Amino acid sequence: MTSWLTAAIAIIITVFALLVILDVVVITLKRKRAMPTNFLGRYFSKHLVQFNSFIVLTVFCIIWIVPLLIGVFGSLTSQYAFTNHPGELVPSDGFTFDNFEKLFTYKDTDGSRLPVERWILNSFIVSISSTLLYLIVAGFAAYAFVFLRFKFRNILFMFLIFTMVIPGVATLTPQLANIANLGIARSLWALILPGLGGVGGLYLIRQFMLGIPKDLIDSAKMDGMNNFKIMFRIVLPLAKSVFFVQGLFCFMGAWNDLLWPQIILGTGNKSLWTLQVGIAYISGDKTANAIGISLAGAIFSALPIIILYIFTQNKIIEGVATSGVKG
Repeated sequence: MTSWLTAAIAIIITVFALLVILDVVVITLKRKRAMPTNFLGRYFSKHLVQFNSFIVLTVFCIIWIVPLLIGVFGSLTSQYAFTNHPGELVPSDGFTFDNFEKLFTYKDTDGSRLPVERWILNSFIVSISSTLLYLIVAGFAAYAFVFLRFKFRNILFMFLIFTMVIPGVATLTPQLANIANLGIARSLWALILPGLGGVGGLYLIRQFMLGIPKDLIDSAKMDGMNNFKIMFRIVLPLAKSVFFVQGLFCFMGAWNDLLWPQIILGTGNKSLWTLQVGIAYISGDKTANAIGISLAGAIFSALPIIILYIFTQNKIIEGVATSGVKG
């Protein structure tokens, strides 16, 4: 692994050094009005900044994807390779899917099999429920802040925006107290309800709704439509892209959450754990076998998010790009 890291750093330094040399040469030739008239000369004369941006972004993309590749290769590495040849990126005995098979048959310290299937189901239940409920709450709240007139509306919204600067760790104790008072501790409801007060999605949806013409809403009210009909028949069809994008963000946040489920669910009933909590528990075992299994679990848990992003990246870009544009 050390040789791979050294080679990668050397390649990155070389690329940036060549890029700097190219920039100096092009800028010097342009100042002396001595740029060649061939294709390369015309291209770098007009698109030097774009070329630099492309190279820099490509390097950073490669740096970002390297840990993912290490995780994928590690999940396909056998226990023998981890034990006898640690640090190999490509195992000498070839790749294997044994770690994925052992993930679903992994046994606890008492000899019982860990309920991995139940963890996956719990993660889907929490993620989907949190997403749907949050879209309902944030959607109606955004509608109220945009289209309804009530006292201290702007002050209340600014107060909500201010709460975004408060770190989540600072509110853990009050949230724990609320969960205990509601009597839903050690349950999946304790993972779903606290996330409904998030302000980030509310802000995104509100910014999109600001682009909806007010005349359209006023005309609907003059036709006798109430706020619920306006929301479902007019606003929701127009804002479906931002709801779709925020739904993806909510799903990813709930699916990848680890700290809050660990605090709420504890170590008592393992059947209530989410997949992330279970993988963290398996990762606590530092044996060579558990390393490959924990990497397999991490890759397996990332698959739903990767698949969602691959098929919905255009919607994400469209929704974020238009959320702050007023019509």
